[in-house]
Amino acid sequence: MAIQLHYSRDAASAPLSVTLPLSKSIALRVLTLNALSRRLTGREAAIPSLPDAGDVAGMLRAMRLYGSGGAPSGRNTVHIGEGGAPLRFFLPLAASTPGLDMTVSAGLALSRRPLAPLLTALRDAGADVRPLRRQGRPPLRIIGQSLSPGEIVMDPGVSSQFVSALMMASPLWGRGLSLDFGGRTPVSAPYIAMTASLMERYSARIEHTGSHICVAPRHISPPDRMEIETDWSAVSYFYQLALLLPGTPIHIDRLTPPAVSLQGDARCAGIFSSIGVATEIHPDGNATLLCDAARLRRVKDSGIVLHYDMNATPDLVPALAVGFCLAGLKFRFTGVAHLRHKETDRMLAPATELARLGYRLRLEADAMGWEGEKCAAEEQPMIQTWSDHRMAMAFAPSAVIYPGLRIEHPQVVGKSFPRYWEMLGRLGFIIAPA
Repeated sequence: MAIQLHYSRDAASAPLSVTLPLSKSIALRVLTLNALSRRLTGREAAIPSLPDAGDVAGMLRAMRLYGSGGAPSGRNTVHIGEGGAPLRFFLPLAASTPGLDMTVSAGLALSRRPLAPLLTALRDAGADVRPLRRQGRPPLRIIGQSLSPGEIVMDPGVSSQFVSALMMASPLWGRGLSLDFGGRTPVSAPYIAMTASLMERYSARIEHTGSHICVAPRHISPPDRMEIETDWSAVSYFYQLALLLPGTPIHIDRLTPPAVSLQGDARCAGIFSSIGVATEIHPDGNATLLCDAARLRRVKDSGIVLHYDMNATPDLVPALAVGFCLAGLKFRFTGVAHLRHKETDRMLAPATELARLGYRLRLEADAMGWEGEKCAAEEQPMIQTWSDHRMAMAFAPSAVIYPGLRIEHPQVVGKSFPRYWEMLGRLGFIIAPA
């Protein structure tokens, strides 16, 4: 399946307003902490609303089976889908629950993503997690038991989710958690900070330095209510669109201000501000994105190479890379080596698809960039999504510059933003089968 995109300002609704999904990163952590709280206290926080993302649906399936204590023999299997975070968050929780015996399966793409550092840490802690097919890959049988590990040493350079997963399960452990990074800097550190902040809202006791984390055992008390923020990762695609439509305001419903958001990806407001896309937060909580054409032109004409370290905010890279190229902005992103271990290789994938549009990116071991290099564009490009929701969403705004752009497998956006195509339709995109 593929779609074809055309942009027509006349087809847009007035005003240009979109409703973004709630943050799946926050939602998955809150669901995990609620399950932990139910186990330890019998209580949980009320969640007024959850995102309808595929990852959240997978986590809910797992949590329902977890909450039931498992089903009768032969029916203790849950399919968690393609979500890396749901699988990684669920494993330590289930492994730390005595009497639980269940199997977790996953989609094909997720089965190829890294899991070994988390499995090693769990085995070092005394957990019984057994791969049923290939070593270190789902499906996995989990036999829960009481755990009381000493200090765990983990390399945080592959995924912050491994760290968050251990943190959230550790109040179940007899001695809590003492996690050492061996002096290494975690990737995606804001996500670890998000986990710590949310755990503290559940009254967990945490000591968090740059290279060491301690969590006290058994200390959990849920708040009455947990509100989920709007997803700042999703906002990046509409900043990208504002960049490509200078002078056209785009209104965003319910946006947590960057200064108070738990999400590291709120950083995109500052990045886009530096090139001329302003963010105005209104008293009603809504926001307006607007690109100043003159300021954008000055940045472009200066010839400056925009340099950003993306180690902490990797999910912004696809939208930034595509948007900057199409706007003619030179850039260099560092701290991106771990992008090769996401849903797909998020260094290679954007570079490959941007070449279809005539842009030649430079890839290094831990950097990617563009300094104006061009190549022959395809006459009728078909963007491959690489089974990655962020690839589809990052390239769709390109139809402003490339009318009739085609995108294969558009349904992949369901992982995080099922209504993405509907929102583009509100903004004037005409979407038809290709």
